[in-house]
Amino acid sequence: MNKQPLIFELSRSGRVGYSLPQSDVAEKKLADHLPAHLVRKEAARLPEVSELQLMRHYTQLSHQNFGVENGFYPLGSCTMKYNPKINEVTARLDGFANIHPLQPASTVQGALQLMHELQEDLKVVTGMDAVSLQPAAGAHGEWTGLMMVRAYHEKNGQSQRTKVIVPDSAHGTNPSSANIAGYDVISIPTNDKGLVDTVALREKVGDDTAALMLTNPNTLGLFEKDIVEIAAIVHEAGGLVYYDGANLNAIMSKTSPGLMGFDIVHLNLHKTFSTPHGGGGPGAGPVGVKKHIIPFLPVPRIEKKEKTYELVTDFPDTIGRVKAYYGNFGVLVRAYTYIRTMGPVGLRKASESAVLHANYLAARLKDTYHLPYDYICKHEFV
Repeated sequence: MNKQPLIFELSRSGRVGYSLPQSDVAEKKLADHLPAHLVRKEAARLPEVSELQLMRHYTQLSHQNFGVENGFYPLGSCTMKYNPKINEVTARLDGFANIHPLQPASTVQGALQLMHELQEDLKVVTGMDAVSLQPAAGAHGEWTGLMMVRAYHEKNGQSQRTKVIVPDSAHGTNPSSANIAGYDVISIPTNDKGLVDTVALREKVGDDTAALMLTNPNTLGLFEKDIVEIAAIVHEAGGLVYYDGANLNAIMSKTSPGLMGFDIVHLNLHKTFSTPHGGGGPGAGPVGVKKHIIPFLPVPRIEKKEKTYELVTDFPDTIGRVKAYYGNFGVLVRAYTYIRTMGPVGLRKASESAVLHANYLAARLKDTYHLPYDYICKHEFV
C-alpha cells in the first residue's frame, strides 16, 4: 500500500504556498467584533507547505480512490451502471443545486417540473398509474409500499390480513421490510426450475394474505414465466402483488410490472437509472402504484395545474410523509438526465445488452462452474 504522509507532516516553518495581496481597507482587530470566548487564545495550527507540495499531495491522494473512472465497480447483483458525467453536470446547475426545499413552490418551478416529468417517465417504464419520488432508497421504497398495502386493506375492512408471502428467490430485503412493517413473513420454495412453485403458493394464500413480494426476473436471474397466473392466485385470495424493482434493468421497454399484474412497485434509481450507488450515494427508491392504490400514496404530491406545478397534500387516505421534504432531489436529477439521454430506444437497448452479456458469460463459465439452471437467463445467473 502506498502510504502518504499527512499534510501536517509535510509542513515546515516558513514555507508559503500563497501570499494574500496587500489590503486596501483599514485593518481591524477580530477581538473588537467577536465576544472574547469566541476568539482564539493562540494561532491555529495550519500546515505550512508550498503550492507545489499542496497540489502534489492531494493529487496523489486522489489516485488512491477507486471508482468508475479507473475500474469495474460492481456493487451488487442488479446490473449497476456507469455513472455518466453529464448527470453530474445537470445536478450541479444552479437552479437545482442552490435551491432550498422550504422555498415557495412558485420559486422552484423548474425543480418541480423535473420531478413531475420524472414521475411520468417512471409511470411509463413500470406500467403504473401514479408514482411518488419520496422514498430514500430501495428498502425504504419497500417499506413505503407495504405501508400502502396495510392502509389499503384497513380501508377495506380487511385488517386480518397480516401475512406477506415471500418466495425464497426474492430480493433479500423483502422479508426484512415486511417484518419491519409489522407483517408475518411466509416463505415459499422455488421449484426445480428455479421459479415460484405455484402449487405451494396456492396452499399458502388465504384470507390472511396481505401481499406477495416478488422480483421478476428473480434473484437467480430467471424470468417468472407464470407471473400472470401468480398474480391471479394472489388477487383471487384478496391480496396485493408487490414488485421489487431491483432487477428491472432486465426488462425495461420490453415489458413492465403493470402488464404482469403487479399493484405496487418500487424502483432503485441508484441501480437501474445510473445514479451513484454505495459510497457514492445517496440512493432513491420511488414507488409506483395502480389506480386503486393511488389514494394511499405519500404526500405532498406534485401536480400540474394548467401552467404551474404545485405541492398538494389534501388526500385523506394518504399514509403521510415518508421522508423530509421531497426525496433525494440530486439523485432524481441524475436519473431524469439518464432517462432523457437514453430515450425509450436506449433503455430497451440497455436491457437487451444486459441480458446478452449475462448469457454470454454463463455460456463461457458453465464448463468450469456448476450451472444449476442451464437455460436462458436474464441480467444475471447463478
